[in-house]
Amino acid sequence: MRETPPQGTLTPDDFRRIREVFESAVERSAKDRRAFVEQACGGNTMLVAEVNRMLDADAREDRLLNRDDGARPTACPSCHAALNADDRFCRQCGTPAHGSGSDEGRFRAGALFANRFRIVTRLGRGGMGDVYRADDLEVGQPVALKFLTGHLKVAPTMFDERARTRLRSEVRLARQISHPNVCRVYDIGESQGELYLSMEYVDGEDLAALLTRIGRLPIDKGIEIARKLCAGLAAAHAKGVLHRDFKPANIMIDGHGEVRIMDFGLAAIASELDASDVRSGTPAYMAPEQLAGREATKQSDLYALGLVLYELFTGKPAFETKDLTHLLQLRQAHPSTTPSTLIPDITPRLERAMLKCLEPDPRLRPSSALEVAASLPGGDPLAEALAAGETPSPEIVAAAGTVEGLRRPLAIALFMTVVGGLVAILALTPQSQVVTKLPLDHPPEVLISKAQDILRAFGHAERPVDAAWGFRYDETYIPYIEGRMTTNPRARSAEWDAVLSTSPSPVVFWYQQSSEPLVRDIERSAPGLSLVRGTRVIPAGGSALPIVSAELDLTGRLLRFDDADASAATSVTSTPPDWVTVFALAGLDSTLFTPTDSQTDRRVVSDVAAWMGTYPGKREFPVRVEAETIKGSIARLRVLFPWSRDRTTMYDVGGLSRFRVNLPWLMFVYMVLFGGAAIVARRNWRAGRADAAGAWRLSVAVMLCLLIFLGLSSHDFARTYPVELSTTVFWGVIAGILYLALEPWIRRFWPEMIITWSRVIAGRWRDQSVARDVMYGVAAATVNQVLQHGIEAVAVGLGASPRGPIDVTGLFGFVLANLAGQRLVFAVIAYTLWRATYAVVFFFFLLLILKILLRRTWLAATSLFVLLAGLYAVPGFMAGDWMTGALWLIEGSFLVLVMLRCGLLAAGAFVFVSILIIFSVLTPAFNTWYGQSSLIACAVVTLIAAWSYWTAVRDLAVTPVTARHS
Repeated sequence: MRETPPQGTLTPDDFRRIREVFESAVERSAKDRRAFVEQACGGNTMLVAEVNRMLDADAREDRLLNRDDGARPTACPSCHAALNADDRFCRQCGTPAHGSGSDEGRFRAGALFANRFRIVTRLGRGGMGDVYRADDLEVGQPVALKFLTGHLKVAPTMFDERARTRLRSEVRLARQISHPNVCRVYDIGESQGELYLSMEYVDGEDLAALLTRIGRLPIDKGIEIARKLCAGLAAAHAKGVLHRDFKPANIMIDGHGEVRIMDFGLAAIASELDASDVRSGTPAYMAPEQLAGREATKQSDLYALGLVLYELFTGKPAFETKDLTHLLQLRQAHPSTTPSTLIPDITPRLERAMLKCLEPDPRLRPSSALEVAASLPGGDPLAEALAAGETPSPEIVAAAGTVEGLRRPLAIALFMTVVGGLVAILALTPQSQVVTKLPLDHPPEVLISKAQDILRAFGHAERPVDAAWGFRYDETYIPYIEGRMTTNPRARSAEWDAVLSTSPSPVVFWYQQSSEPLVRDIERSAPGLSLVRGTRVIPAGGSALPIVSAELDLTGRLLRFDDADASAATSVTSTPPDWVTVFALAGLDSTLFTPTDSQTDRRVVSDVAAWMGTYPGKREFPVRVEAETIKGSIARLRVLFPWSRDRTTMYDVGGLSRFRVNLPWLMFVYMVLFGGAAIVARRNWRAGRADAAGAWRLSVAVMLCLLIFLGLSSHDFARTYPVELSTTVFWGVIAGILYLALEPWIRRFWPEMIITWSRVIAGRWRDQSVARDVMYGVAAATVNQVLQHGIEAVAVGLGASPRGPIDVTGLFGFVLANLAGQRLVFAVIAYTLWRATYAVVFFFFLLLILKILLRRTWLAATSLFVLLAGLYAVPGFMAGDWMTGALWLIEGSFLVLVMLRCGLLAAGAFVFVSILIIFSVLTPAFNTWYGQSSLIACAVVTLIAAWSYWTAVRDLAVTPVTARHS
């Protein structure tokens, strides 16, 4: 708990306030100081007395050293015009004023200081220090020496030590910055009780004096200086250093017209800035958030840059007032007079660049000084870097181009395209997607209850320790039915609707329970397979099989039953099972079935039985029932249809037994591919071309998506998290290595394609250009899916089979896991984002390689399209699946077009939305239990489009002059 200081004691915050008021007061004329101090101290008599004491001490030392601080004029040695004592240059001819010898300060010309520096003349003074020109006798070159002001020695307080700390901080920070447009600081030392620093001597005048003398700079010269100011400020920000006192008086113009940013006395590391020190600086050049005492960031320096540019091109300050309260009110809006009103020659682009810096909201200002430089007329650092044969930095790429959103009519049209496209897709999908034609009357909760009733009927009434459930798809069903349909297209379409609306159906429900905890079988469930084929679960203890499981059709009738350990069943008896009841559980009439020979390989101690009959329904199918009993207890039961392939274990229902991952071979392939990428990444790193920050952010994003997917799709994440986390880290590291290896080549050969991508990697989510490209990608994906679903609907109307779930490597088809609840729906979304990231990066780098080899963009795009068609579309045509071939042609055309026209970010949005729509179980009936996938997918796409619309139409353009005049 903070202790309250005794009455009459000044706190550190009071001393900080005293320093700020004194620094501002010492720059004012003597007649205005007292009134200013009274107002700035808010009537606090102790603060007023301390500031006045410091001002009096400063005035006494001025008199002792013959430095008259009054308005006593002197004569210019060149034109003999009247000259004030504080003038460094003649206001008429520009001749240096110190040549008159009236302002030598504490050191006279020719004095030797620290046995090293020969004082030449005093250059100027400020609230914190005096600056002298001197010759460094050790190295034989001119330098500038900066000392603490004399009042700190005459009236020493704790303020003295704080000033010394500030001077040391100035050296520490300034020496981190090495740039032609930043004044170099050499060293710091102390001699004869004087703490000083030596720095580069700039033979010229500061921008404040120059503007006072000539009014304003010509447009062309001003743009040249503005670009150099941006470069110097960007160099400081690149080291994490904030200037915090960026103003014309701290900008020097030497005799060759070169620009130097001076005086880092108030500079601070952004991450180390004390909240109580935010308001340090010159109020006239502070950002609104600084004046309010909230924060100081690099956007605050950019606001000061905007004020300097305004004054540079117009010759007048953007805000004119002597009252701090009024100044803070003015800063809450743009300047009342736009630059083009004062100077008609200022172009709209230049005016827009200045006013963008002067946005009251820091989030709406440019993200960097490089972006300001790029927005100036003729500013293109990216082109300059490429012309010099260099690889542009990620910051230059992100700052390249303009920050341009969408005109409101176009944005509205694109948003309505997305919404209208979703409506059209929802209308077309029930005609082409198999799942919406099925009898989905019972939600999973009902099917779970029916499965538990069936297991109890088989003697498993005990409460299980763990249970798992889901849906599977029998891929043999559709080909069997399709081969026995009529050849009439219209009749086939109606026949598909009739067959799929009743049982049996290609989608079935499975349920299994165990007396041990169940976990996902990680060894044979690669990322994504659990969504594609279903989750295979095994006992955590390592048993080979689940204990007991059942499989039902969508109406709840038994199709399969497995008891992994029939000898452990509670009802072990030699009495034969009640087959009438068993048949009733399967929805069959036992009297219509006749015994037949079994075709199942029985166990050593088991008895087998088999029956043949007909499955009841609108269309009758021959059906075979196979059963295996052990000591009167049913160990296994199968209801087999003509298309059925017998499975010996319930965990095989997902089809994973046919897709075994050879982990050692897979790891060998990964090591070869990514080992080469690691070598290239290392070379890029050592050459300074790698974007380490971007690679780290991409890795984190990939790991986060994969971790969400694995966490949501895992049956028991608490038990499998070590392997899940290792998988997450593995793919995240792979993504980072690939980015370090390949991204610099894009920046070198095709940087304009990743401008908005670089801005996203840099965290600029509110950038209008980012939102514009995302909107383009989402709109293109929606149109693409409307065309694809339209083709599928036409094909189904002509007798083709409806689209089923995707296979292991396929793309076109929904993900069956969407029927298993919201948890799996969000897992599908996370998996989609993860898969889309890798897919779009792969295709884009493939396009880049083709561009490097073929040199022409259109030829590379054509080659990529032909390659995609050869890999995906042609095999479909050759197999007689013309619909899949056509869909791949449409998908490839849109993908290549979006990449060429809009870049990598738009392509990423296109791929993500396309895959999300394809993977979702889409239906206009949002209120049904299986409609949650459709609702969530449409909501995600609509929210992305809405965010893109809202962000892209923010008014960045310069408001007309009449609207800004007050």
